[in-house]
Amino acid sequence: VHGTLSECLFFFAEGMAEATQPSLEAYQAGWSTQREEFEFWFADVDIEGTVPLELRGTFFRNGPGVLDVFGAPLAHPIDGDGLVCALTFIDGRVHFRSRFVQSFSHTQEKEQKQLLFPGQMGTKVPGKRRKFRDPSHTNVFSWGGRLLTLHEYSLPHRLDPATLETRGRDTLDGALTTRTMSAHFRIDAPHNRLVTVSFLPGIVGPPTVRFCEFDPQWRLLQGSSHHIAGLHYVHDFLLTPRFYVVHMTPFVNVSLEGAKRIRRGESSPGEEMRYYPDLPSRIVLIPREPHSGDVRQLDIMPCHIFHFGTGWETPGRLEFNAVCLPPAFTMAFQHGVWLSNASDAPGRLHRFVVDLDANTIATSLIDPVSCEFPAVHPYRHTRQPGARPPRFVYLMASGDERPLPFNAVVKVDLLRGAAGREQWRCPKGGVGEPCYAPRLGRASAAHGDEDDGWIIVQTYDVEQRQTSFVILDAQNISAGPVCTLKTRRHIPNGFHGTWCPDVFTHPAAAKL
Repeated sequence: VHGTLSECLFFFAEGMAEATQPSLEAYQAGWSTQREEFEFWFADVDIEGTVPLELRGTFFRNGPGVLDVFGAPLAHPIDGDGLVCALTFIDGRVHFRSRFVQSFSHTQEKEQKQLLFPGQMGTKVPGKRRKFRDPSHTNVFSWGGRLLTLHEYSLPHRLDPATLETRGRDTLDGALTTRTMSAHFRIDAPHNRLVTVSFLPGIVGPPTVRFCEFDPQWRLLQGSSHHIAGLHYVHDFLLTPRFYVVHMTPFVNVSLEGAKRIRRGESSPGEEMRYYPDLPSRIVLIPREPHSGDVRQLDIMPCHIFHFGTGWETPGRLEFNAVCLPPAFTMAFQHGVWLSNASDAPGRLHRFVVDLDANTIATSLIDPVSCEFPAVHPYRHTRQPGARPPRFVYLMASGDERPLPFNAVVKVDLLRGAAGREQWRCPKGGVGEPCYAPRLGRASAAHGDEDDGWIIVQTYDVEQRQTSFVILDAQNISAGPVCTLKTRRHIPNGFHGTWCPDVFTHPAAAKL
C-alpha cells in the first residue's frame, strides 16, 4: 500500500507540473507591440535580491518593438522596428531606458501612421513597390564612444549612448564600402581591435564579404574584401590570430530569377531561405593577413549556422563551436513563439576541429538541448598563442523535453562536459539571449577566471505579461537569480545584446 501511495503521489506531482506548464500559445505575447518608450530608475520594491556593487556598466539590448504598424500586422518579428534598451548599473542602482531607432522607415511610418514599407520576412504593402524597411534591430554595441545598431542588409545607425537618440546612419568614416554591416562583431583584445564583417550577395556579380579592423579611435587599421563563389550570406563569424571563420550556407540560393520574384513582391528573402540540396555547406577560413595564404573551404554536414560560440587556434589545429540548424530549418514564425521552426528543426551546439596541416574537419555534438543565441566572454574572442582555450558557452535553451519554448539558460563547460553543465530555468515564462558581464571589465581579457562575472538575461512572465531582467552568478547559474529587476511593464522580446563596462547615465542626473 505504501508503495502504491508513493507512486500515486509521484504521478500526481508530475501531472500538476505538466498542468501548470504554460502552453506554447501563452508565449506569443512576448512579441506583441510596445510603442511606448520608457525611462526610470528601478525602485527598491521592484528589485528582488541585491544588485552586485561590482556590476558596473551598461547592458544594451536590441530587438523588434512592434509586431504591427498602426494596426497593419507584420509577417514576422524580424520585420519589426528596432527598440533599443539600456540598463545602467552603478553603485547598486539600475536605470532603464528604451528608445526606437529612428530609421527612415520608422520615421515616415510614424509621421503618416500607416504601413509604408515591405519587410524582408514577407510583410507586403499593396500598391507601389517600395524599398525594404530598415529595422536596425538585430544588435547594438559600444566601441570607441560610438553606439551602433545593426541590421545586416543596411548601414548601422549611430545612437547617443546616454540618451539613445538616433544621430543617423554611419559609414564608419567610409570603411563600409558595401554600405552594409552584419549583426555580429568580434573583439581582438590582445591587439585592442574591433573586427566587423559585411557582405553583399552576388546577384549580377560575385558575392562580397568584407572585414574591417578598427582601433579604439575608429581608425581603420585593416580592411579586406573577398569574392568567394557561393558565399552570399554572413550573419556571424569567428576570429582567430590567423583567420576569419565563416559558414557558407546551403540555405541561401541567390539567382536572378529569385531576385526578380522578390522585386515583384511575389516573395521575400526570408521566404526564400530554405535548404537547397545542390548547394554546398562549408566552413570557410579566410586569412586575416593579406597575401598570407589561400582561402580554405572545408565541407561539413548540411546545416545553417547563424551563430558561433568560441574558437581557438593552436599550431596545426583550429577548434570552435556553433549552433547548427538541420536541413528542415525554415524561417517560419512557428506558433507565433519563435523566429524559426525550432519545434521541427531545433538548433544544437556542435564542435568542429580543423586539422590545418591535413586540411580536414571533424564534427561532433556537444549538447543535445534545443538552443540558440550562444553567448561567450566578450573580451576573449581571440587568445594569444599559449593561453588557455575558452571553456564556457552560455545558451538560450529549452529547459523541457520539447524544443520550444526557450525558457532556460544553459552553461556549457567545454572542458568537463556533462559533469560541468549547469542550467537555470525561468519559472514563469521565456528567456532571451544571455549576456555575459565580466566582473573585471576590459581587464578580464587577461586576468581572472573566464566565468568570473554575471549573466544578464531578459525574461517574460507569460501570466503577468511583464518583463524582468535576471542577474545570475556566471560561476553558479543553477543557484538561481542573484537579483531580479522587475520593469512592471511589457518590453517585447529582444534579439541580441552586449555588455559595456562604461556608464553613460548617472544618479546625479536623475530626479530622485
